Amino acid sequence: MGIRFVKEEDYDRVLQLDTYCFPWLNDFRENVKSFLEKYIPQDAILGYYDQSNVLSAMLFILPFEIYIYGSVFNMGGIASVSSMPEGRHGGRVAELLKTSLRVMRERKQFVSMLGPFSYEFYRRYGWELGFDRINYTIPAENLDGFNKKVGNIRQFKEEDLDILDHIYTVYAKRHNCCAVRNRVLWTDFVLQDPYGRNHPRYAYIWFNDKKEPGGYIVYSIKDNRMNIVEMVYLDQEAKEGLLWFLFVHQSQIKEVYWSTALDERLHLDFPNPRIKMEISPWMMVRVVDVKEALLTRSYDEDINVNFSISISDPNAEWNNKSFTVTIKDGNIEVEESQEGELSCTIQTFSQIFIGYVTPKEAFIRRKLLGDVRAVEKMDRIFEKSYTFNNNPF
Repeated sequence: MGIRFVKEEDYDRVLQLDTYCFPWLNDFRENVKSFLEKYIPQDAILGYYDQSNVLSAMLFILPFEIYIYGSVFNMGGIASVSSMPEGRHGGRVAELLKTSLRVMRERKQFVSMLGPFSYEFYRRYGWELGFDRINYTIPAENLDGFNKKVGNIRQFKEEDLDILDHIYTVYAKRHNCCAVRNRVLWTDFVLQDPYGRNHPRYAYIWFNDKKEPGGYIVYSIKDNRMNIVEMVYLDQEAKEGLLWFLFVHQSQIKEVYWSTALDERLHLDFPNPRIKMEISPWMMVRVVDVKEALLTRSYDEDINVNFSISISDPNAEWNNKSFTVTIKDGNIEVEESQEGELSCTIQTFSQIFIGYVTPKEAFIRRKLLGDVRAVEKMDRIFEKSYTFNNNPF
């Protein structure tokens, strides 16, 4: 009885838990089993074993790297949080989540993300909303304004992977929490669906007239709809070239669907901007270790600020204290202190840390309390970012 890492001999039980708690996975049961064996390391599954030594609850701690203000962070992705019904409401998942914080801290994963079934549930343990997405549904006839070809576009080839990664990385560093992608993330999770759920994915790269790559698109077509997995461009010319590419599919689709970062104001490019746009809340974020997260980030050399802040984090005693933060010429020192000029919960600090909410916004909403002069200092460090992560887990 107790919490420990799950060994390979219990993977059949892991599959049972996964498919019971997430029934849609039963449609791809064999693919899920292969996915576990191929992609999930043995030290990634934290399990709760009952008195009969049977795995009754679990969660995955998946290792990622992400960008935050251009700095690379190790991130623990919490996934497949599962419990069999006979053990629910017994505190097992709560204990797993609290244990995961200690595990991630030991692994120097100072930030964590998850896709919630309930925002209220995970908020109890320190995670908070950190992402929004804008979802476009574009009727094919609305693409008529992009009937002029711009630049050139050709289908992706395996040797083009470095081109895609370069374009993506420029974009990713402008959007906090984008994943740093290795070859497997690209080939098995972006260019293909690892569960084999959808129709084939296609990828094309756009080039300007100087034969310089400036954008790409990954998509599938099913039931008269083009579903854009990812579309990234470096400038307006590349964007217009990719929109022309959408236009030439009018004969085989009725609409285009694209879910992307909130700063994508695509409707401004349309002669008729009356297209369906929906903003939806998405993943949650948590700072696992406040001090180490602050020390990991880089800061501009012209920043010289000093402030103190008290963090409330009952689930992680190493955060549940006050800190004095001093940044001089871009170099940072973080020391524990008796009290802070400012105070907030770990949930609010996590939102501020990734730029989802600025200190000023948190102050206005009474989520960050204290001296307004200290808020202004924090504002110089934590600028607004349109957070994004297109590698869900």
